[in-house]
Amino acid sequence: MGSILAEGAYRAALKIAGLKNLYPGELLRYTVQVKGVGVGAHGIRSGKDYPQPIAYAGSVQGGDHTSVAGLPVDNDSSEAWSVFLDSGVVCMFTAVDDSTMIKYLNTVTGWNITREEFYGEIAPRVLSLQRILLLLGGPDVTWDPRIHDDNPPRFYEPLPSGPYKGARVDPSDVRSKLAEYYKGLGWDEYGIPTEETLRRLKLYDAVEVARELRERIEG
Repeated sequence: MGSILAEGAYRAALKIAGLKNLYPGELLRYTVQVKGVGVGAHGIRSGKDYPQPIAYAGSVQGGDHTSVAGLPVDNDSSEAWSVFLDSGVVCMFTAVDDSTMIKYLNTVTGWNITREEFYGEIAPRVLSLQRILLLLGGPDVTWDPRIHDDNPPRFYEPLPSGPYKGARVDPSDVRSKLAEYYKGLGWDEYGIPTEETLRRLKLYDAVEVARELRERIEG
């Protein structure tokens, strides 16, 4: 059992379903994971949580609570800011506001990056490349954004107890905010970076890959 659980909740659910001759969805509905990554620490139901309702559904790192999607896309509420912190090897608990952090970066490196350049070009380039790599999948798994750009089913259930008992997330609100998030980053309705976006960000090698991803999804 230890070797099964060591693979993480997603793969463990698939493995156990196979051993018990169950439909995988019967177990996956109980697993708190997004795109194979277990949600580590924070929920979204209370309305007081650190992540927004689209945090995990739109993240390029699935259930990773340190890299969450958010609106608007051009400030430190978005996953763009995680790009800065991860690239700079900075813990989010020690970071201050984004303008000050960018000033620190320029002071240390001698660069002259502006806030507009970071949110308009640098972060979108990283996120767009990560998004394409995520949707490409791996040797034994691929993700369909129409299905997998979503929260764990349990996150749509009302909170059973506590000061915010009964609070829940509306799935339609998640879908509409995801669409807004995609648009803000220059991605299409599937969350695939458009050709125009990829060329603007000078990710020329990704143009054909994105086209193939779109064709795969549309069947």
